[in-house]
Amino acid sequence: MDSLARGLLPYRDVIGNVAGMLTVAQFLSGCFTCNNIRLKGTSEGFSALQFVLGCGLTALQLRYSQMVGAVAMIRTSAYAFAICAVYSVWFAAYTPRGPRRSELWQLVLRTVLVVGGILLYAGFEQPSKVEYRFGLVVTGLTLGYIGLPLLKLGEVIRRRSTEGLPLPVILASSGASVLWLLYGIILNNYFIIVQKVIAIGLCTAQLSLFVIYPRSSAPKAAATTKAGGRRTKRD
Repeated sequence: MDSLARGLLPYRDVIGNVAGMLTVAQFLSGCFTCNNIRLKGTSEGFSALQFVLGCGLTALQLRYSQMVGAVAMIRTSAYAFAICAVYSVWFAAYTPRGPRRSELWQLVLRTVLVVGGILLYAGFEQPSKVEYRFGLVVTGLTLGYIGLPLLKLGEVIRRRSTEGLPLPVILASSGASVLWLLYGIILNNYFIIVQKVIAIGLCTAQLSLFVIYPRSSAPKAAATTKAGGRRTKRD
């Protein structure tokens, strides 16, 4: 591990910059969701989790990056937080008044309270302990965020189609995770390494679904059913 870190050290900035660009590209994919909301004229049928939780997570990642002095991660986390904040405002603008908007504000409030509490704790905890404990929390939350697309696993299996999974986002996340893993090795940061190893595993699991259940499987099945129906009627 040490020899690999020494070998990669001259390329630290390049690895960090490319990983940062892939991460930002991953977050920019939310533009497609925002455009769909605009075309529909309402946020009904869409979830704010990706945006609101994204704000909270990137704020925590920014603080942790400052703790470990990871310049590339500081810059990336700042950009990602700004992007998620814009998405959240966009989502709120298209959310009608009533129960739907109340649910959104409740999610925002809970996120602010949790993130604020964690940041407050970090400000009072002993410096010798805070980096480890803060890193543990950020690692758990990051892995949960990366695994959000797996919430659709039941639907994918039932429909035998990956139509609802965002392939470009998963690919960007996979590439970014590999590069951040190398960056963590260079920094000799245990949490970044563990976080990205597990993230690569989650991304691999998601990508395997595209092999098992091609996106075209459901439409083809539907087309076959319709064609069979027409033949039956002609018979």
